[in-house]
Amino acid sequence: MSVERYWQIEKVNLKHNIPVHLLVCLALLCLSPLLMGVSNLEAEDTAKVLEMYVALIGIVLIPPVFLPEQNREIRELVGSKYMNSAAVYCIRLLGNIVILALFLGGYVWMLTRNGCHFPVVKYYFGAYAGMLFFGALGLFCYGASDNIIIGYMVPIFYYVAAVGSGDKYLKIFYPFSMVKDSLVEKGYLLLAAVVLAVSGIWLRSRKN
Repeated sequence: MSVERYWQIEKVNLKHNIPVHLLVCLALLCLSPLLMGVSNLEAEDTAKVLEMYVALIGIVLIPPVFLPEQNREIRELVGSKYMNSAAVYCIRLLGNIVILALFLGGYVWMLTRNGCHFPVVKYYFGAYAGMLFFGALGLFCYGASDNIIIGYMVPIFYYVAAVGSGDKYLKIFYPFSMVKDSLVEKGYLLLAAVVLAVSGIWLRSRKN
């Protein structure tokens, strides 16, 4: 598959598949000053904003990688011998995670402009790992169940469980570890995100 074909797939994704999801992400980020303080925060409070709010946009943008195939005609085209379905899913996924990186970068820049004091690089990558984990968990569940609702609900349930039980049960997969000034868990979350995303794409490709 040529580079031009890759770009065509991503253009279709941007134009037809995720505009609504992009608007939801932007709305959530723009509403944050109304829902919580985002000015003159210390490191711990900044970590809470990034981990417990901003990371949720990963759930919005990553699971819909498979959404166009809800249309039977598109599913048959993607599953045809003329196109590698796994490659199509990977292109969509890569495009979406790049967009997430840009959204997070813009938000972190906004926090610094608002007088928040925190280790920028450390918190950026920590929040990004959590974002990818939540999204990849949804992607895997969608790929395994062929149900977008499950793809959204499972990571939301995981989030609620993390808020309720803390790190007592989730251990190395606790998604809010930056509040305790630890990035060790973020490495495990990132590794889990890769495994979940690859597994989800593999399962979906086999179904096609």
